[in-house]
Amino acid sequence: MADAPHGLGVARAGPGSGVAAATAAVMLAMALAWLPTPALAQATGDRSDAGVDADDARTDALLGTLNLATPEPYGNLYSTAPGAEQRVARPQFRFNFLAPLNFDSNAQEISSGGTQSWGTFPVGNLSWAAPVADLPFRVSLSARSEFKRFFDASDVDIDRLTFSGRVQYVDPTNDQAFSPYFAITPRFSYLPTFSDQTEARQDFNLGFNKSFHLDRAFRFVPVAADTSAETAWSFGLTAFAQKRLRQPQLSSEALVLIPSASWKISEDWNASLAVELLGRWYEADRFGETSRDWETLPIATLEYIVPASLFGGDRFAGLLGRPSIDLQGSHLKVWSTVPGVSYGQWEASATIKMGWRF
Repeated sequence: MADAPHGLGVARAGPGSGVAAATAAVMLAMALAWLPTPALAQATGDRSDAGVDADDARTDALLGTLNLATPEPYGNLYSTAPGAEQRVARPQFRFNFLAPLNFDSNAQEISSGGTQSWGTFPVGNLSWAAPVADLPFRVSLSARSEFKRFFDASDVDIDRLTFSGRVQYVDPTNDQAFSPYFAITPRFSYLPTFSDQTEARQDFNLGFNKSFHLDRAFRFVPVAADTSAETAWSFGLTAFAQKRLRQPQLSSEALVLIPSASWKISEDWNASLAVELLGRWYEADRFGETSRDWETLPIATLEYIVPASLFGGDRFAGLLGRPSIDLQGSHLKVWSTVPGVSYGQWEASATIKMGWRF
């Protein structure tokens, strides 16, 4: 049964919700255990951590806009995403689909001579969340499929499968509370179309979200379980420490800081800005040399929520996933202690976004 369109709500969990959470966790573990594991393709020696992290950040920015009409997935990277620090009322599934047209200034992610190319990067994201008995915690699972295709640089086309399990503290009376979490995120990359596996990663993240909600008069919204209806401005901070295991090597550790802000311009328009600041420390390579990277990634997103009246009403608009149109621009800058690894990359996209809840 669908929730109200504005926010996730708060309710006491029934005794079966803890069992549902445990069952879903076991199902995820079994799915990962049975994933096909073809032999890894020969390593090229390139480190693609920055590009993959940037793709995740851009996707979560599209999926985390201040949009109360289109259902959005659980476990978003940004604390300003709607419901990021709310308790769920009952176990629920959500499915999101992104259909973008992208322009990339440096498709190969190299220090010089990268190809400028248009392309497309469709994403399907299935997420599930549930309360943990009567405790102030939310458990969420997600599975994401990504297809990255360039029109003028097909040599760097890639497919990805990403899974995530997350346990997060949520205050049932305050959706702006300090909200720590722990997440495990395995990711698998493949040559098109899901043929040879090129790499596998497993991330362990320990961090927190904190948001501040203001109304249209720029006054703080009083503390409540669900303040989404009154919120016109949302300011937030996400921070986490990460341990990444990677095959082929190199494994690494990272610290990530992400300030973000969202503005509900009107019922149909919203805008958001986030800046991902990241430092990554790599283990020693085969020559015994360690290295580190620093990254900045500002992302700006403008969204238009297509009015339900254009589809003849809420019912048909809901069947279509309450579509919205998102314009996004970003600039990734990477500094590395390894010669030739530093690079810059501009990316712009126009995306159709849809979402459903079950």
